[in-house]
Amino acid sequence: MNEETNKTIEKYKKTLTIRICLLSVLMLFAVLLGIFHTFYLPAKLMTSEIFSFQCGIIIGLGLMSLILIIRYSQILPDNTALQKQYNKENDERMKAIRAKAGMPILLITSVLMIVAGILIGYLNICVFYTLIAAAFCQLLMGCIVKFIFIKKS
Repeated sequence: MNEETNKTIEKYKKTLTIRICLLSVLMLFAVLLGIFHTFYLPAKLMTSEIFSFQCGIIIGLGLMSLILIIRYSQILPDNTALQKQYNKENDERMKAIRAKAGMPILLITSVLMIVAGILIGYLNICVFYTLIAAAFCQLLMGCIVKFIFIKKS
């Protein structure tokens, strides 16, 4: 490997280390929310229709963070795996496909719609269902477009 490649790999290692730290904070947040939901949430809110959905989202968030932490931790010591992961993340074809599917902004708006649905759901259950359904439809359509472009090109 040349010097430029080594610098790129070292920079990517730092990026993965930062991701692991942020994911650890996210996982800790999910654990704390889970503890709060289990022991400190008022009984009135526990009987709400949204409570189960929130618990599922929190558990999913924690498990996703844990899986990514394990995956990145396994990649860090192995330079070959690190190079493959770097190439996979920076593939120009996949970046173009994600851009055509509207992925960066589509994901952000969908997550914001889910968060808004959860918060507003305590006030109006109809708005909760509408926002969650719209967010999932939006994500589904983005995934369908992405898979079409992957197969097409």
